[in-house]
Amino acid sequence: MSKSIALVAVISAIAVLPAAARELKGESKDAWITGRIETIYQLNAHLNGFTIDTDVRNGSVHLTGKVGGPVDRELAGELARGVEGVVNVDNDLVVDAKAGRQAGDGEHSFFRWVDDVTTTAEVKSRLLQNSNTHGMRIDVDTHGDVVTLSGTVTSPEEKRLAEQLARNAGDVKDVHNKLVVRAE
Repeated sequence: MSKSIALVAVISAIAVLPAAARELKGESKDAWITGRIETIYQLNAHLNGFTIDTDVRNGSVHLTGKVGGPVDRELAGELARGVEGVVNVDNDLVVDAKAGRQAGDGEHSFFRWVDDVTTTAEVKSRLLQNSNTHGMRIDVDTHGDVVTLSGTVTSPEEKRLAEQLARNAGDVKDVHNKLVVRAE
């Protein structure tokens, strides 16, 4: 649920910004358009925004860099065309399979980062709230909805409980339980 709230907040902020853009002119408007396009690329699950360069002059967008395939190239161009204030788009993106997202590789995605941070916070909260786990001794790390638990616990039962609490959180696909049992 907290992932949905974070996503709604980001989308809401982006949705109300076009009204502010109508008041901008010249370089300020170009900077706004650039920021808007780059934000859209970062939030898009199919594009790697870090491999796409956006240059805007007087509302004309020039895209350079690399994308993972021809569909991604077209998608990037269409997304840019959809931004208010864009006059035209010169799409000079080069197709390079290495530039595209790979399944499970969200390293460059702002959305993936938000998703992983939210999952980490949810798991950590569950561990801290449960009276049968020592949440302060358990480190939680999330990458691509795979949670890794590390640190120390006092019993095999606590280790299993911590893993189950993590598995029950949000979008968790898997849990790597590296907790070490050390009696107090």
